[in-house]
Amino acid sequence: MGLSFFGRNRETTEASPTDAASTDKRYKAYFPRLFTYVRSCVGGDMRAQDIAVEAFTRAFSRAGDSHEDRFRTVLFRTARRLCRPALKDGNASNGDALNAREREVISLVFDAGLTRNQIASLFRIRETTVGALLMSGLRKLKDQTSPAVAAAYLQMV
Repeated sequence: MGLSFFGRNRETTEASPTDAASTDKRYKAYFPRLFTYVRSCVGGDMRAQDIAVEAFTRAFSRAGDSHEDRFRTVLFRTARRLCRPALKDGNASNGDALNAREREVISLVFDAGLTRNQIASLFRIRETTVGALLMSGLRKLKDQTSPAVAAAYLQMV
């Protein structure tokens, strides 16, 4: 069925629902990584599980039939949006040297296993910016865990 809009013919097709095998395969593939990322953002297992399930529900409704990269991007972007209130609340009191973006990039690389290109797509920034955030965050973590800092901390306790 075509619709005429400014002289163009557009086909209107209804999205076919994803089959159960594909849904189950994606859930098994992404849930552990997504849960680990969300738990690093919100802190609690039950809250993280609720957010992860909600992110999957929304991602399947928005991009269930999409290519794997698009589905992954929609899934993690949705989870990131759902975690936003917890990220804002938790950053003020934790006292570490990392800023929110550095912490998130490190979590997405190591917890979620995403590449720099995938994170750039998720944040809608350049891949070089993701690399810079990752390197600055890792540098700060290294400085915090250097032997001199550890020795000074142990002497204080």
